[in-house]
Amino acid sequence: MTPTTSKKLSNGAAQTSVRIAGVGAALPPRVIETSEVEERAGICERFGFERGWLERVTGVRTRRWADPDVKPSDLAAEAGRQALADAGADPQEVDVVLFCGITKDFFEPATANVVAEAVGARRARVFDVMNACNSVADGIDVADSLIRSGKARRVLVTTGERTSMLNNWQARTVEELIRSLAGLMVGDGGGALVLEPSEDPGRGLREREHRSDPTQWRLAIGGLVRPANQACESCGSLVDHRFLANGRRLLEIGFAMMPPTIAAVLERTGWTYDDLDLVFCHEAHKRFVENGMEESRRKIWSTVERFGNTSTVSLPLAMAEAKAADALVPGKKILLVAGSSGMSMASMTLVW
Repeated sequence: MTPTTSKKLSNGAAQTSVRIAGVGAALPPRVIETSEVEERAGICERFGFERGWLERVTGVRTRRWADPDVKPSDLAAEAGRQALADAGADPQEVDVVLFCGITKDFFEPATANVVAEAVGARRARVFDVMNACNSVADGIDVADSLIRSGKARRVLVTTGERTSMLNNWQARTVEELIRSLAGLMVGDGGGALVLEPSEDPGRGLREREHRSDPTQWRLAIGGLVRPANQACESCGSLVDHRFLANGRRLLEIGFAMMPPTIAAVLERTGWTYDDLDLVFCHEAHKRFVENGMEESRRKIWSTVERFGNTSTVSLPLAMAEAKAADALVPGKKILLVAGSSGMSMASMTLVW
């Protein structure tokens, strides 16, 4: 299905085809082996698991962790500069900058302010988009809508994650350890995409499908804000930084939601799995991809074994790698897939 390039919207603007014109990714240099994480969390010594258990269960071999003084905006800005250079775009001509990370520099103001200043987009409108690991997928959708409605011409979608700060190293029971596993798989990084109108109506975003089951929000919570009378006894903080999840139940719901979400977007696009050239997927861990995306697994550009669960960075990181390897070239048919706690699922088709 090729979007029209001449349909008029209610505000008089012409609907346009929107494409991803540039991609960028930033990775901290420090490589952390899963064996190091396993030792620090006391998985073998304290809880009696065999050595290598964490890697066997998750499929994550290594990940990158940033130094303590690195902020989410630093990673987002580095990736943003790369994406702008890749698109050949002048920062002063960016109309909107979005920051779509889970981790932020602060609660207020929007971290997008810091990123916009750092990349030189000082004329841009700025705001943050937040929906757990689906934030970049939603950011792409927001950018697409802004451009199609005539409210913006060029949008920089960025993210920067310091999720390694959310690890729970002091699990007291096996049950708490299992609920903490999602945090032990994470990797830090930054990602960015430049979206703009496509002069070629045959290229750009095609269809999208977003589904949610908001009744499942209790299954995974990070950064819980406690009531004022329940502050931490040792530090006085009202924020519980740990990320705790019922991973098994999340997988069950994810496996139920993902296939129909993908099927719906492919049907509306007029494509089948065989038509796809590449699939970029948010990879919570390797087993999730292997068991939940069997039909398209061989076409996934996978990063999780090397970089862990990079949450919102997953999509731009994989796209930047694929483009650098000359695998992502004009005309390729692409499927984007992302799932998040909450629970939400997103799928998009596009022609590069």
